Formats: sequence, C-alpha cells, structure tokens
Amino acid sequence: MLKTERRETICKLVDKRNTITTVELASALAVSEMTVRRDLADLAHMGRIVRVHGGARSVLGARGTAIPREFAHHEKMSAHEHEKAQVASAALAYIDEGGTIFLGTGTTVELLARLLPLIRLRVITNSLPVVDALCNREGIDLCCIGGTYRPSTGAFVGAIAEDVLSHLGIDAAFIGLNGIFDHTASTSNTQEGRLQRIALDRANLRYLLADSSKLDRRDFYGFYDLVNVDALMTDRLITPEQEADLSQYTKVVTG
Repeated sequence: MLKTERRETICKLVDKRNTITTVELASALAVSEMTVRRDLADLAHMGRIVRVHGGARSVLGARGTAIPREFAHHEKMSAHEHEKAQVASAALAYIDEGGTIFLGTGTTVELLARLLPLIRLRVITNSLPVVDALCNREGIDLCCIGGTYRPSTGAFVGAIAEDVLSHLGIDAAFIGLNGIFDHTASTSNTQEGRLQRIALDRANLRYLLADSSKLDRRDFYGFYDLVNVDALMTDRLITPEQEADLSQYTKVVTG
C-alpha cells in the first residue's frame, strides 16, 4: 500500500471509529507502530486528525455531536476522494440534457461539475470553484449568481445572492452538506445554509450529495429535512443500518 493510500485509510478508520489507538491502526494496516506514529504526526499537522495519547481522534467529533469547526476548501479537497467520486458519479445519472441545474458549494459538487458530460446545459451556481471548472466548457450556459464572497469555501452568499436565486427557475438542484443527523442536512455557515435552502425550494427535483463520512454527523446550521428531497447520493461505504434509517425519509442512491 502506498503512503498516500495508507494515510487515507487511516483517516477513514479514525472518522469511522471517532477514536482509535496506534496499536489498532498498525494491526489493521499491517505496518509498524512507528510508521503509524509518523503518519499520525503528519496527518495532525495537515488538520486531518487530532493526536491523542496512544492514538488519534476524528476532527469531525463523535457521531451525533457537533462538528467542531468549519474546514476550508483546501482541507476538504484531499479528504475521502474515492468516496466523493462515487457520489458524483451517482449524481450524473440524474442530469438531463437541455435542463437547468443548480450546483451548490463543496468539493463533491465541484467534482460533479468537472465530470459533467459534453451536453447542452444551463448551470446556475454560487460556487467559484464550479465556475472555474465550467467557464470554458462548450454547451454550458453558466450563470454565477454573485453576492458576498467567502474565501474559505469559495461561495457567494448574502442578500444579493439570495434575491437573485429566489427569482430563478431550476429543474434540479444538487447540494452538498457537512453532516446528516436526525434526517436533517446541516452546514457550518448560516448564510450558505439559507442559500442552499432557497435553491432546493426553487428546484423541481432536489438532490443531496454526501459521502458516508458525513452520515450521523451534525454541523451548526440545519438547512433541510430529508423528507423534502428526492434522493440522497452517497458512496458504497454506507452501512446497512444507515441506509435503512435514511431510506425512511428519502431515496438513497449509492455510486
């Protein structure tokens, strides 16, 4: 296993368990405890995990507890890349040529933008990374709604963005999130959450995108109830128990 793959596996194990020991990680990865300690030191420096005595703790906190802080765009880019690709691939099947879609903020939605096929499509977004991904694409009628810019996430928010979005017709909205707990989607920033709610309310079809590390997590601002969305796209690491629980409220699609 390559070092990058090993460290990504460590992050997944830490997030899944919330806390895990160095001994347990060494056994799971079939490497020495010294190797694990070096990996944990580097991952802690990168902000991917929190070092504790004898092991590591998830930066996301225990399942069901509040996520402790907002993570910047560059921190999210390298986290759970394989799972995000599965989510984005699942969402592609729900995009129809000639339609008008809204793509929200977040690295999973950004990946979806980069994977869009060469079809005729109108794309509305408040995400600068999505604009960067699509600005030179043929066949894409790109509409950036503007507003107040948040550098940490690359999002345009605020009264101007909300007013513009509230007057637009949307066939399908694809919205990322930071956590799902008690059948509620949540994010860290109230302004981003309000804009995501407006986009979903304006859309004929409503889709949430979340890799499995976001499940059973709760962030600061709850912006939408799963009973009001058409589907939740996630990856194949979702547990049978999680899928059964979420399926009570909406359709669950795995990539």
